[in-house]
Amino acid sequence: MVERFLFEPESPSPMALVRAAWGAVVALWALSLLPDVDPFLTEGALRYERSMPDGHWNPLDWIGWAEAPLAACLVLVVAGVATAVGYRTRASSLVALVCLFALQRTNTTIFNSGDLALRLIGFSVVLAPSGILWSVDATRRRRAGAPPPPPRAPWALRLLQLHLAVGYLLSAAGKLRGGTWHDGTALEWALRIEDLQRFAVPAWLLEQSVLLNLLTWATIAFEISFVFLVWNRRLRPWVLGAGILMHLGIDITLDIGWFSIVMWLGYLTFVPPEVADRLLARFDRSAAPAPPVDAAQPVPAEAG
Repeated sequence: MVERFLFEPESPSPMALVRAAWGAVVALWALSLLPDVDPFLTEGALRYERSMPDGHWNPLDWIGWAEAPLAACLVLVVAGVATAVGYRTRASSLVALVCLFALQRTNTTIFNSGDLALRLIGFSVVLAPSGILWSVDATRRRRAGAPPPPPRAPWALRLLQLHLAVGYLLSAAGKLRGGTWHDGTALEWALRIEDLQRFAVPAWLLEQSVLLNLLTWATIAFEISFVFLVWNRRLRPWVLGAGILMHLGIDITLDIGWFSIVMWLGYLTFVPPEVADRLLARFDRSAAPAPPVDAAQPVPAEAG
């Protein structure tokens, strides 16, 4: 069962979608950070020092150049775009991941779980054959006469799916240790924090205690049930739809950076391969992978 879940070959098209979206989001993330590099990541007044635990490291500490964070941010923009279009995918995604990792380690106080989840998705993009479909790399191989890529073991995609699903469950467990989630007032308190408000909700909504209590408990119910329901093909669209609406509500009302966008990006991992194949074929007729090969035959190596 586990072997089939992790290693039964299937189309790598879902990971191609994740790669393209991740590269674009990473490039935009870096662009949004550029105006704040000096105060937060160099020696500016807002560079908060926090000692890292033993064993933690930051590549920028080895350089010793004051403008290294700015250079890493610029390199991240370029590497993110290259990853999005699938140019030298393995190398460009690795460079993007290292730059992302280094920037987040430079000042750990200014990033949240959405930024960390973006980094986690990057590990799967690097490890998976995410550049063998719908990419510049794939176009170059096709022009060189290479056959369509065969299905691949989706273990990197599965690990990312599991992290997202289990992450929701652990988030719910953490919430249940807090009193405001038990009494159903957590959402109301969050909406009243002026420093977090993207758009202030109407005052009359904050007085609807029954509705806010139901939404608070619905959040916990969603996070607990996600890990159990998302694997069902019939229920998956409804589960993901509920998650999209939940994170849309969070993003509209609360200014918490890239959190919701990164979670939507993670949802792409649950797009069924046949659906991703049809989606990619709309943009590139030659993007469809080769039919399954005999398990006894060796699968040729592909860069990407």
